[in-house]
Amino acid sequence: MSSYRLYLLVCGVGAFASTTAFTLNLIYQATVVGLSPLQLVLVGTVMEAVCFVAQVPTGVIADRYSRRLSVIVGYLLMGVGLVVWGLVPAYGAILAGTVIWSIGVVCVDGAEQAWAADEINQDQVTSAFVRGGQIYQGGSLLGIVAAVGLTAITPALPIVVGGIVTLALGVLLMIFMTENNWSPAPIGSWRSMHRQVADGVRAVRHSAVLAGIVGATLFAGMSSEGFDRLSQPFLLPHIGDHPVELVFGGLAMIAALGSIVVTGMAGQWIDVVRPQRVGRVLAVIQALTAIGMISLGWAGHWWAAVGLYLGVRLLRDTAEPVLNVWLVSATAPQSRATVFSIVSQADALGQIAGGPPAGLVAQRRAIGAGISVAGLFVLPAVALFALAAKRSSQPDQAMTS
Repeated sequence: MSSYRLYLLVCGVGAFASTTAFTLNLIYQATVVGLSPLQLVLVGTVMEAVCFVAQVPTGVIADRYSRRLSVIVGYLLMGVGLVVWGLVPAYGAILAGTVIWSIGVVCVDGAEQAWAADEINQDQVTSAFVRGGQIYQGGSLLGIVAAVGLTAITPALPIVVGGIVTLALGVLLMIFMTENNWSPAPIGSWRSMHRQVADGVRAVRHSAVLAGIVGATLFAGMSSEGFDRLSQPFLLPHIGDHPVELVFGGLAMIAALGSIVVTGMAGQWIDVVRPQRVGRVLAVIQALTAIGMISLGWAGHWWAAVGLYLGVRLLRDTAEPVLNVWLVSATAPQSRATVFSIVSQADALGQIAGGPPAGLVAQRRAIGAGISVAGLFVLPAVALFALAAKRSSQPDQAMTS
């Protein structure tokens, strides 16, 4: 199998397995395992904390030893974590499975794309990433359907099936994945890595735009765990006698299809040569997200709650590509990848810091109150994005060099 076809296969199968396991996993945690709102949020916080801590050592494995090894180990660990998660309905087992799965995710993240860029013919790399993204969306839609059908049998089954498929993908990669066009980094790369990180930090410190983006991403990240972990349990009482798996599966399908449309619409308004407009669009998106999350926490009717839930999901899905376009316009090529990593780290730190307060409020007051508190965290992000947009009147000169 060619590296091009193997990469597309990984995109499709990986998306199918992940979506199958996670589409309704919060319902499993809340109804079968019986986790409290605070415990639901803490599971996500542990996930983000492990990803944050493991990023550097797993990056070293990929850069100094083998991208292939990192990807294979990553999928095997993700599979094991999901199987543990689904087979043992206990809080401790879910935490253990989360740790294992999170390490696996970080092993794959970045290494998979780096492997593809090295092993696929240069004239096919762009096509591979574009087609891979399309196949990923297709795999996700199939995973939603599978999750709904398997949950009707037993709530834990889609998680276990997702884990088994992920394990099978890891074994498949052991057989077919090759690594012929890459060699380990030189011995002196440790100092080079340190210098690269220092250059990225310096770029952020010396740019008001990048500093504003990093700060805003931190606050936006603080809102993520509260919404991601509490929104489905919040909607449960509104469902009534309707099948839970069909309701949430349908909502996931609508959100997946809607995000494609909304992202395409946003793409017509933004461009790397107009960073100020990009920043303004992102500030508006975050403002609407804050309003939607705060309002969702107080929604008392089914249609209002569902409409706000879908609206927030669509806005959050749209924000990521818009932010990526802005970062491209604001960074120099030599430090761009490192700055992207710094922004990702800010997001992870925000999720670690913002999850427990939202979960504690949900535990002591109401789940809706926890979601509204998470929405309040977005407000500083709106202000910081707006300020950074104001400073983005001209495209970064590095873009033209």
